Amino acid sequence: MPLRVSFLVISQLELKDEFYDFEGIKVFKCREKGLSKSRNLALRECNSEWIWFQDDDIHLLTNRIPMLVDCLDSLDKDMLLVKVASLEDPTKPFKDYGRYSVFARFLAFRISSIEIVAKVSFLRKNNLKFDENLGLGSALPSCEENLFFYQSVIENKAHFKLYDQSVCLHTTLVENRSIDYKARYRAKGYLLGKMRNLTSPLVLFWWAIRGSNDGISRGLRLRLMLNEYISSFFTN
Repeated sequence: MPLRVSFLVISQLELKDEFYDFEGIKVFKCREKGLSKSRNLALRECNSEWIWFQDDDIHLLTNRIPMLVDCLDSLDKDMLLVKVASLEDPTKPFKDYGRYSVFARFLAFRISSIEIVAKVSFLRKNNLKFDENLGLGSALPSCEENLFFYQSVIENKAHFKLYDQSVCLHTTLVENRSIDYKARYRAKGYLLGKMRNLTSPLVLFWWAIRGSNDGISRGLRLRLMLNEYISSFFTN
């Protein structure tokens, strides 16, 4: 029986670029750094019909993978959004998926990359990639999945479906994450600038004034986002 699932591992900051191909597992070692860069490398080297973008801190629920593959085999969409459960308590969700029943334009602000399973042919046909100015390892360490989803679904009309099963686990403890809130606000400004629609300035203003316990003043939030919002228009 042919393999229905294969793994492509991107290992960064190696001494030289190397590629290893084992049965069902490919390892690409590269010298460069950046989460978005690693996902673009995975997309370039992928030879399957679907690609599921994952991080190194998730735990796969391997007993549920066959059901996911069965769903993909019969799926007439360009993208499937799967659920993630809490690592600390797998009976609880990683986030409030009840809020996913919204317009796709607003869902773009809530999506996580580890929830995205995409049809490779659709991505390549539309030259869709992750913006390497965003994501961990860059100066703007977030929002890469939001822009990727927006460009796929809103700009290129990808059809997607929500999959009502958790297929992996991710920590829900904030203390387990290292968060640079100032850099994240800068990333949000860049994201909104790249979206370039009439609602972006309104969202930027809302993110600046809403209540938050990140310790950053409303004025500073506004300046951080606005600077990147403007500069994004001059960034490829």
